[in-house]
Amino acid sequence: MIKGFTFERALSWPFAAPHFNSFPWLYGLAYAGVFSVVVAAIGFAAAGDLTAWAQAMESIENETDPDLVFGQLFGGMVSLLPWYGLSMLAYWVVWAMFETASQRRYVRGEGFSLGFGADEVRMMVVGLFWMLFSVLIWAVPIGLIFGGVWAAIDAASKGLTEDEVGQRIVAPTFAAMGLLLLLTPLFVFLATRLAPCFALTVRAREIRFFDAWNVSRGRFWPILGAYLILSVAGSLLAQVVGGIVQLGMMPAFMAMVQDAEAGGDVTAHMLSPAFLIPVGLYVFVLMFLQGVLQHVVGGPAAFAVRHDPRGGIDEENQLESFT
Repeated sequence: MIKGFTFERALSWPFAAPHFNSFPWLYGLAYAGVFSVVVAAIGFAAAGDLTAWAQAMESIENETDPDLVFGQLFGGMVSLLPWYGLSMLAYWVVWAMFETASQRRYVRGEGFSLGFGADEVRMMVVGLFWMLFSVLIWAVPIGLIFGGVWAAIDAASKGLTEDEVGQRIVAPTFAAMGLLLLLTPLFVFLATRLAPCFALTVRAREIRFFDAWNVSRGRFWPILGAYLILSVAGSLLAQVVGGIVQLGMMPAFMAMVQDAEAGGDVTAHMLSPAFLIPVGLYVFVLMFLQGVLQHVVGGPAAFAVRHDPRGGIDEENQLESFT
């Protein structure tokens, strides 16, 4: 007997899907390991530009000329833009690899494996569509906020009073807040309705984005409710575990503070194994938890794809068994 889509089954799917005893742990460990290596590699390569920018910021710490301050601030950022672009590209590729692995478990019942092939390329395209959709929703309020900040900076550079500077930023800030209040429910609705796009793309082996709307029709509240329960519970658990691990870092931080107060070389201390090992462990644990949570919260939308109203996977498997 085939059981259809229900809220309870969608909520439990991350724990009922095949390979539960191994998949989340392997996924989290690989997620933390791969992202740590990527971040460390880019950070090492960009260390020179990051140091130069930090030194430029220190040189203008007591500067009062707004033009010079912002010239140094944004001028120094120019050298970091290529590294930022490389970071975004690396994140896009690695995210697609892990999201595809996650959806292959939920949709195809496969064990954990990482690779880069047609599935991952299609996932990258769907991820790009998702990003553009998010940017389209939030572009206007974010633009208003930046516009207000820039207007305040311009007013300050012209020697206007604090009241006049404040007046420049009040209107766009309130307009942005109003738009955020209006757009947040819209974004939640659209994001929930389109959430099955990732699993649908893996199942169909074709790029599917807007077609996810047909999968989630009549299932908005179960998908959203299951997602919220999993994300809130998972976040609370991650905070507790992260807090416990953070306690283990305190001796390293206290030693750094004492070294700084005694006039020691703080940079050398931060690069020492006594500091890097506990900090690295803390970051690794946080990324492990983030990876597991990312996998778990994707389960409800993927379960909706397994029970596509137009023909689910279980129904197809049963039909094949009779032919």
